[in-house]
Amino acid sequence: MNRGVLLILFLFGYVIGSSQPNLPENGPVYTSEEIPKVYIIIDQDSLDDLYLEENWYSNYEYGATFIFETETFSDTIPMIGFRFRGNTSRDKIKKSFKVSFNTYVPGRKYYGLEKMNLNAETNDPAMMRSRLCWDLYRNLGVPAPRSNHVEVYINGEYYGLYLNTEHIDEEFCENRFGSQGGNLYKCSYPANLDYLGPDPDAYKVAPWDSRTYELKTNTELDDYSDIAEFISFLNLSGSSDFTCQFYEYFNVYAYLKVAAIDVLTGNWDGYIYNQNNYYLYHNPTTSQFEYIPYDTDNTWGIDWINRNWSNRPIYNWSQTGATRPLFNRLMDSDEFRDVFSYHIQDLLNNHYFTEEHITYVENLQGFIEASALSDPYRPLDWGHSDEDFLNSLTEAAGGHVDFGVLEFAEIRKNSANNQLESFSIGPIALLVKEDFASFPDQLIVKVFSEGPELTQADFNYSIDGISQSGVTMSLTEFGSETTIEFDQPFDQITYNISLMASNGEVTDVYCSPKALYTQSPNGLVINEVMTSNNQTIADEAGEFEDWIELYNSGEVAVQLADYFLTDNSSSPTKWEFPNYILQPEEFLLVWADRDLADGPMHANFRLSAGGEEVHLFKEEVDGIRWIDGIDVPPIPSDYSFGRENDAELPWMLFWSPTPGYSNSGTLSVSDLDDQESSTLYPNPTDGLIFFREFIHYRIESLDGRILLNGSGNQIDLSSFSSGVYLVRSNLGVERVAKF
Repeated sequence: MNRGVLLILFLFGYVIGSSQPNLPENGPVYTSEEIPKVYIIIDQDSLDDLYLEENWYSNYEYGATFIFETETFSDTIPMIGFRFRGNTSRDKIKKSFKVSFNTYVPGRKYYGLEKMNLNAETNDPAMMRSRLCWDLYRNLGVPAPRSNHVEVYINGEYYGLYLNTEHIDEEFCENRFGSQGGNLYKCSYPANLDYLGPDPDAYKVAPWDSRTYELKTNTELDDYSDIAEFISFLNLSGSSDFTCQFYEYFNVYAYLKVAAIDVLTGNWDGYIYNQNNYYLYHNPTTSQFEYIPYDTDNTWGIDWINRNWSNRPIYNWSQTGATRPLFNRLMDSDEFRDVFSYHIQDLLNNHYFTEEHITYVENLQGFIEASALSDPYRPLDWGHSDEDFLNSLTEAAGGHVDFGVLEFAEIRKNSANNQLESFSIGPIALLVKEDFASFPDQLIVKVFSEGPELTQADFNYSIDGISQSGVTMSLTEFGSETTIEFDQPFDQITYNISLMASNGEVTDVYCSPKALYTQSPNGLVINEVMTSNNQTIADEAGEFEDWIELYNSGEVAVQLADYFLTDNSSSPTKWEFPNYILQPEEFLLVWADRDLADGPMHANFRLSAGGEEVHLFKEEVDGIRWIDGIDVPPIPSDYSFGRENDAELPWMLFWSPTPGYSNSGTLSVSDLDDQESSTLYPNPTDGLIFFREFIHYRIESLDGRILLNGSGNQIDLSSFSSGVYLVRSNLGVERVAKF
């Protein structure tokens, strides 16, 4: 190996990236500048049928027209699906509704949304408790739904003020985490995360009408092994392993923010107390589970079970004697308990019942007042009068409403301040990203952190067991970097990172040094890649999907069970190979299509024809070993990028791909114009091709479909998509590549 460099880049402060969820803008659908109007136009017989008592709990979606109107625009969407939504709320007079944009027009979205939830908020005389929770989550960077108030009209009649709350689905995951290929579980009562044994199917338990952990994506595969592994570690790991390794399974620092908000807002109907109302998403980009809060109307002093949520202990908030391993184990860990305390203090000082927060709540009430008071259905279920709405910030309404919103917040803040333990923490290391794009010549390591101000970062490392001089970075507003040059090849680097805060506290990122390896000499390589497969080769399901070809050029078989493929070098364990033995000189295709149900060799990511990286890793006992990788340039459809000769350099663009076979002897793009025997030119072409004489011809796709017949000495292919085509003529058969 040539002399390489190690580049260490430290980023500090609150960073939005793959370490933290993206928080999409509100956009016109969730605007907070006005109260949009939603009009539903539905056949009256369908509406009458929907409201029949025997249909309240049906999920049948009636066809309707949807109109979304603001002061500046109006959109009309025909043939949407319309039904009731909710669990215990469907028997109420004021119903909640679900709008589905893709039921009758598959794939259709409205501003990126497939569904819209219109919640009646009938429990809440203030009609804002849920929204205040969503606002707090967003302020702390938690991946929670967006929301705003809208007025709903059905067939011209005003049905009242509703909370428009973002639906949690694969689109939500894509927008927040940059991926939608992972398992998304809706967790409902009694989803306590207790250990049910090693069998993944044990977690498909369904004591009611649906599963407690209901899989919402990848349902054809129905594989619960990931959540079973997560719950097993959560419950069975020792204290030391839990503190040091739990982050590998779960985005623990993001969840501690959720827990702090839930405790301060009295969200007893979530995980911690009522083992209910949350989602778990297994993010393939980080291999961590993400916690997504859901349904936050039973907050800010709403009570149905005779508890005083305003003064309940913040560190012992779950039911007495109940098993809530996620929250309780975090509170049993000094490190995680201190971070929880930090977020409680941060909320109390900067976000919760501050002067600014009180003003926001008061202004929100004034903002929705006219729409709420004119809502004809608002008082019908619980008898909440206009006076109850107007006094809802400072006075209890009685019944299940024990406090006004701000009344509860003031008592909860004083109680939490009195209970808050003393703590001292260093910078919170949210994520370490190792970028293998240029490895082993170069490795980029990034540390994303938040919490107390980061003032110094030390990178201490060893090369093949020999300690090197540590590197201290001088931090700037945007971060710091340094370069270490290697004088000779190496096999292993081990390192740890220490982060120092302005308060003098130091955080060691790892409990023990992290190990990385350079390339393994077993002969396993990535041999060929196709990033846009329109007609070259079909998979088991008959679909033309992108693919990655592996080749074992060694002399011994390779067990792939501990190997991983990824399109993101910062996430080396993105897709794990099944238990497969690749024999010497054997080729293997992996389909990059996210269709995990199609077979064992289908990865949970897709490739981009506009340029892509593909890497192969192996998990060792004490670290991750990089095996092979390539940056694939932008290439046309049905071209491949591969090694000129199997397992050897250089890489080149092929117009005649060889999936599952040797590359040797394959014509590359650079060879095409050199064929003296060719009857047509130029090849490749961006439009016209010419023949050396007048011919009768037929253009076919590679799967034999006839696309064009004709005669002459030229053909215009400018209207054809990029790809490879067959030209049959009285002179023979040739392939032509169209850019």
